This record gives sequence, structure tokens and C-alpha cells, in this order.
Amino acid sequence: MNVILIISDTVRHDYCGCYGNEWVQTPNIDALARESAIMTNFFTASFPTGPMRKDVQSGRFTFTYTNWQAPRVEGEVVLSEILRAEGYRTAFIGDTANSDQLKAEFDHKQIVSSRSSKIDHVPDEVELPADPRKLRIPMNRIKNIVRNAMGWDGDEDSRVARTMRAAHRWLEDQYGDETPFFLFVDTFDPHEPWDPPRYYIDLYDPDYGGDELMEPAYEPADYAAQKEIQHMRYMYAGKLTMVDKWIGYLLDGIKRMGFADNTAVIFTSDHGFYHGEHNLIGKVLLDREGAICGRWPLYSTISHPPLLVRIPGDTKGERYDSFCQPPDITPTIMELMNVSIPPVVQGRSLFPLIHYEQNSIRDFAISSLTYVQDSEARCPTSFRTSDYLYIYGGDEWNSELYDLQTDPEEQRNIIDSRAEVAEQLHQQYLDFLKEINCPEMSLDARRGFNPTPRINVPYKKIL
Repeated sequence: MNVILIISDTVRHDYCGCYGNEWVQTPNIDALARESAIMTNFFTASFPTGPMRKDVQSGRFTFTYTNWQAPRVEGEVVLSEILRAEGYRTAFIGDTANSDQLKAEFDHKQIVSSRSSKIDHVPDEVELPADPRKLRIPMNRIKNIVRNAMGWDGDEDSRVARTMRAAHRWLEDQYGDETPFFLFVDTFDPHEPWDPPRYYIDLYDPDYGGDELMEPAYEPADYAAQKEIQHMRYMYAGKLTMVDKWIGYLLDGIKRMGFADNTAVIFTSDHGFYHGEHNLIGKVLLDREGAICGRWPLYSTISHPPLLVRIPGDTKGERYDSFCQPPDITPTIMELMNVSIPPVVQGRSLFPLIHYEQNSIRDFAISSLTYVQDSEARCPTSFRTSDYLYIYGGDEWNSELYDLQTDPEEQRNIIDSRAEVAEQLHQQYLDFLKEINCPEMSLDARRGFNPTPRINVPYKKIL
């Protein structure tokens, strides 16, 4: 069995038709879903971009012991290394260098340029799409982003198009070769800036005339008018529709080249984005110098990406409600490729769900930024069961509790009236940290229930 893993950055599950959305056009993702196992309770574990990919490549909950750019730790497995040792051909093709320290083990590695082809012909001084106060800075960064967007030569010049075409070309090279392969395709789109060709945005908001927050400031949402927030959502939807087109291009190629019958396809993302939900915009709090100065809770809006697993002959669009997380992708791929799962892998294969041998592989999901800054500040961590969302606030947020049966949108914090429930969930949270061998410093720092947030939290810009 061949396996193709596609990670598309910042895809919110609730913007995909296969997860119930009725206004965003994602026909190719939806078509893949009709042939897939649809995981309805897939939640990110290590947040954001780089840490999630570390989870996928190692099969571990890496937020407890390593950060974004830290080197590979002793004893950590790398999926591509294991598959290579078993005789599989491996390739990474993407337009992002996130967690690059774990990509050295691929037979083929190709980083696609994120620079638009005609940027050299764009003037140095450009008009910004919005009041600079509403955009993510530093200002030279914003100007470069705007210039790059002006230099795109249609959607075929976009990052996602280049990446999917490069993956398609690699597959063409495998045509006629019976060596089984693992192909990891990684695109940064539809991550901001939301800069697709205008016709994609006009699909959703053709008559808008105000500020365009294509790269919005990561702050509480009070700085943006409601119409600007709504247009931001439309810009995001436009870019997601462009991404869907090019994912469809690759999926069509898989079928045309005859790989569909012996190739599993996994489609997922690392996280979502706050478009004003919970009065937040972005992923973390950035100051006006562009440095991280606060980390936010991971509500469902940002922690619930899609996960589709297409296995030839096995999956037909069924939905599975068990919790699952990025580390679980690793043993699933190993089982698909008939490779033994090393004991250090903490993920659990999805096969017992797909084959109806079990109704659940996890009773909860845990989502967190990395713990490496615990000596300076404890970050919030989300602990989710089918009934409750418990947020351990750490030094940066008040702890919270939500009854998901009566409040699925996570709007009414009931921790004061249901403190005993939150304490029970806090103990489950600690028990799980022990189970995955969380470093003692971080475990000890979190033993106290409902800590008081600190007013001033100094720490370095590390995720």
C-alpha cells in the first residue's frame, strides 16, 4: 500500500462542506470525504504549525518536551526513517520549511518557493489594503506580503498550486515503478495572507469596499469592525476554495496514473484561526513589534481541523466520533504500510475504528502550546471530553469550564458553579501527562488547580 499524506495549513473543519458547511465551495475535499473515513472529533495536540508536524512525524505528544525548532531528541522516531528502513520510497514536497530538522530522512525533499514570480516588477512602495493599525506588523513584513500578492501570476503561481504540481510530477516519476512509497505533501495555504486572485474572494463578497484584513493583527478583535471581520472570513473562504482546486488537481492525477486502487490518501490540517470568535483574531497575542506576548486557549474554533482517511476498499464516507489527534496519524500510516509500530510511539492507530473493532480509541483530546517556557510562563492547555471542555489557564488565562452538551459553541464559562467537575478533569489531565512521560518540571508546575494568571508574563518568542 502506498500512502499520500496531505497537510494544508490552517484549515478550519467548519469551512468544509463535508463537515456541514453550506456556503464555502470545497468540492474536491468533499469528494475525497465521500471515499474516506471522516473523523469528526479530530483535535490538534501540539500547537501550532511546526509542533503539529513534529507530532505527525514522531507519533508523540511533543508539546511536553520540545519546541518548534529544537533538534530531534534522543529516542524520538521519525516516520520517514522507519519507512525507508523497510524498503519504502519516501518524499517530502512542500512550500514550508516547518520542523525542517525532521525532514532529512526522506529520499526526496523539495521545498517549493513561496515567492511570486513577478515580485521583482512590483514597485517598492505599495498601498496597504487596510489601516496599518489593523494589520500584523512589523511594517516591512506587511509591505513585502502586499508586494508578493501583487506579483502572483494567477492562481497557478500560488504556493499551493506549485506544491501540488510538484507532487504530481513526482508521482509521474513513480509511474510504472512498483516500489511502494510514502509521499508527504505540505502546503502553507490557506494560511494568511489571504491573497488569492480577486475572483476567489468575489465568489463570497463581490461588493465589499472597506479595509481588507488580509494579514490581520493578532489581538483581541475590538480593533476591527464587524463588516471587516466578516470580509476577513470571506477572504479566508476564497483562499480555501483555491486550495481545494489544487488539491483536486493532485487527486485527479492520482486516479489518472492508476494509483487510486493501491494508495491511501490522508488529508488534514494543523489548526484553525480565530476570525473574531471569542473576541480573538489570530492564533496568539502579538505586540506591535510582532513579538509573542501572550498565548490563548485553544477553543474548538482553532483546535478542530479536518481529518479524512481514504483507504481503498475500506472507507466509504462513514463518520467516526472517537477523539483522535495528530500522533495517531503515525501508527495509522505504519499499519497501512505493514510496518511494526515502535514502543515509543504514543499515538493509536485508527484501524480499530475504521474496521469497527472499537467504538473509541481515546476518551478525550488534549491541545496545547509547548511547555518549554514553563520556567517563565505556563501556557493554557485545553482538555476536552465528550461532555466538557476544561481549560487549564496557567499563567496567561483564567481557567474555564464549558458544558459541551448544552453549550457546544463554548460561550458560557461555568467553572465557578461546577468547580468539582473541573477539578476531576484537572486530575485526568495530570494523569495523562504522567502517562506520556511529561517532564517533572512541567508536571509539578501544573499540579495546582485553578492558578491565578500573572499580570506581566516575560518570556522569549518561542513556540
